[in-house]
Amino acid sequence: MSIAALFTEETGAAEAQSEYERDTEILAAIRDVREAFESNFDRTWFSVILEGLPIGHGTLREIRSLVSLRTLYPGDETEVYAGVLELEGFIAQARRFLVPVIRERLGISCLHPARMVRDRRQMVFRCFVAYTFPYNLDRLEECSGRLKELLLFHYPFLG
Repeated sequence: MSIAALFTEETGAAEAQSEYERDTEILAAIRDVREAFESNFDRTWFSVILEGLPIGHGTLREIRSLVSLRTLYPGDETEVYAGVLELEGFIAQARRFLVPVIRERLGISCLHPARMVRDRRQMVFRCFVAYTFPYNLDRLEECSGRLKELLLFHYPFLG
């Protein structure tokens, strides 16, 4: 075997290892986004709270597509980046339009006694959701930001 062939073989193996490490790192970041999103925001009861939030029709679909990725193929980086951008928009809209009125939307605000939840268990659950909502939104933003940084580092043409 010639020296040129050995060099090409070693270069190919190093390149494959580099791609594997890149994909593993990006998939770990997607997993973190998935856990934060599915645990706190992708719930059936949460859709009631989202009503009236000024987000695009495809926003949640794009985010769900992003968090459903378990493997990466060449070209998927644009889909992942599109999901991250939708996620950023969702977070910004939730922070602006939902955080200030979360207690009212959950029916636990004393400002609207007629709309308050009467069931004690539901009241405790909804108070917990209202209390943790800003933290969960921050966590989702942190995970999304990390994923975006990784994507732009490995695929600078996306930015």
